[in-house]
Amino acid sequence: MGVTASFNLIDEPWIPCAMLDGSRQTLGLRDVLVRSQNIAEIEGDSPLVVAALHRLMLAVLYRSFRVQSLDDWHSLWKQSGWDKYLLDAYWEKWRCRFDLFDDKKPFYQVANLDYAKGSSSALLLFHQDNNPTLFNHLYKSEPPDLTPDEAARLLVGFMAFDVGGTKASEHGPQSAKAAMLNKGAVVLAKGDNLFNTLMLNLCRYDPEEGEPWDFDRKEDIPAWERDEETRPEDRRPDGYLDLLTWQSRRIRLQPQLNGNGKAVVKNVVIMKGYQPPQRYAIHGKETMLAFRKNQKATRNQDPWSAMDFKESRALWRDSLALLQVTDVDSERPQTLTWLADLAYEGVISRSTTVPVDLLGLGNNRAKIEFWRHERLPLPLVYLDDNDLVDELGDTLDLAESVAQGLNSVLWTMAVRILAASQEGNPERSAVKNFVNYLGAERIYWSRLEGPFKRLMADLPGDMDAEGDYGGRQRPKWRDTLRATLWGAFHEATRGLERSPRTLTALVEAERFLAVRTSQYLTYEAEG
Repeated sequence: MGVTASFNLIDEPWIPCAMLDGSRQTLGLRDVLVRSQNIAEIEGDSPLVVAALHRLMLAVLYRSFRVQSLDDWHSLWKQSGWDKYLLDAYWEKWRCRFDLFDDKKPFYQVANLDYAKGSSSALLLFHQDNNPTLFNHLYKSEPPDLTPDEAARLLVGFMAFDVGGTKASEHGPQSAKAAMLNKGAVVLAKGDNLFNTLMLNLCRYDPEEGEPWDFDRKEDIPAWERDEETRPEDRRPDGYLDLLTWQSRRIRLQPQLNGNGKAVVKNVVIMKGYQPPQRYAIHGKETMLAFRKNQKATRNQDPWSAMDFKESRALWRDSLALLQVTDVDSERPQTLTWLADLAYEGVISRSTTVPVDLLGLGNNRAKIEFWRHERLPLPLVYLDDNDLVDELGDTLDLAESVAQGLNSVLWTMAVRILAASQEGNPERSAVKNFVNYLGAERIYWSRLEGPFKRLMADLPGDMDAEGDYGGRQRPKWRDTLRATLWGAFHEATRGLERSPRTLTALVEAERFLAVRTSQYLTYEAEG
C-alpha cells in the first residue's frame, strides 16, 4: 500500500562519508558540499554508486559557480571550500526537485509511471546481481526493504551504469541500450579531501567557447531542472550537464511503511528512458573516460571505444592510455588534460602526485559479471613529458614480454605432460585448460601491481644529467620481474604430481625459463 512520504536529498542524510578525523558520517547534499574540506572521501554501496555521486555533485557545482577559465578555477581553489550562501541560493530554488518521493517531480524519476508495472526493489541492486530471483533469495514476492537513503544512492548509480536489455513499458516489454557509463572505466582524480577531489574533476565549462565540447546551443541543464518528463526516445545530450545527469531509465520508487512504521521501498518501476542515437559517439564529449581507437572499424562502427575493465586483466597494465594526450591508438580523459593545463600554467604544482581512481564494471549480455575499483598514483609530470611516458611504456612492454615467455614455457611443459599421459598429441583445448588451471600468469600479474605503482611514483625522480629516465629504476624493475616470474612459476607448479614424466617436463621447463629470463632481463641487453 502506497503512502505519502518525503525524503529531501538536500538535507536528509544519505551520502556515506569518511571524515578526515577518522569517523564515518552520513550527510545530505548540502552538508557534504559545505563540509567537503573536512571529508576524506565519499563511500558507497559500490564503486559505481561512488562514481555517479561525484558526477551528481559536479553538476550542482557547475550550476552554482563559474568555471569558464583558469582564473575562475584558481579563484575557487584558493578558497579551499564552497561558498555556502551561493549553494543555499541554488538549493532554495530547486528544493522541491530533490525530494525522492515528490508527487510531481520526484528526484531522478518520472511521477506518472504506473506502480502496477513495477517489480522487486532488488532490481536496484544491479551491482550485485541483475537477476533478483537468484540473488540472495530476493524473490519478487519478498523484495528487500530499501531505506530511502539506500534507494537514493542505488537510484543514482543505476541511472549511470545499468545494463541494457528488456525493460517494462506501458505497452509490454521494450529493449533498452546500456546506460552511458556501462562500458567504461570512470577516471576520478583524488585530492586529500573531498573539496580538492571535486575541484580536480571540475574542468573548464564554457559552452560559448565549446568547453568541454562544442554542443548544440540548447540550454544545458541537469536532469532535475528539466521540466519535461523523461521519455523512451533517442536524443543527443544537450550539453555536459545533461550528460553528467543523463536519464537512461524512467524510474518510479514506491514508498511503503514497514512493520516499524518507517518508509521503505519494496517496489520500483523501471522503464526505458533516453538513449543516444545510433552512431552517436561519446568520444570527445565524456570527460571522465579514456578511449581506444579500433583501426579496423568499419564505416558503420564508432572507431573509438571507452577503456573498460576486463575480468582477467587489471587496468594498470593499460595505464599509458591514461597518460597520452592523443596518439594513433588511445586518448586520455579530458579531465586529466585539464590537470595538465593547470600544471602547465602553474596553478597547481607540476610535481604534485594525484591519486587516480578507476571505477566501473564488466558485463556480458546484459549481466554484470564484476565491478572494480583500482587506484594509481599519477605524478602530473607524466601528463606533459613524453620521454617519461615512453620510459613507463617500456617497463610495461618488458613485463608483457616476460609474461608471454612464462606462458610459452608452461604451454610447452603442458604439451609434454599431457602427451605422455594420453599417448599422443593432446588437443589444444586440453593444453589451454591445463595452463589456465596452473594460473601462473594470474599470480605473476597480481604480484606486480604493487611494484608497478611504486615504479610509477618513483620514475619521475630518476633522471640523469643528460635528461634520460630509468637509470636506477630500470634495473630494479628487471630484478622485480625476475623474482616475480620465478615465484609465479614455482607456486603454479608446486601441486603437480611428482611422476618421472612430470619431473622431466619440469626440469626442461625450468631450463627454458632460465633462457627466457636471460633473454629479457639481462642488464647488458639495454641498448
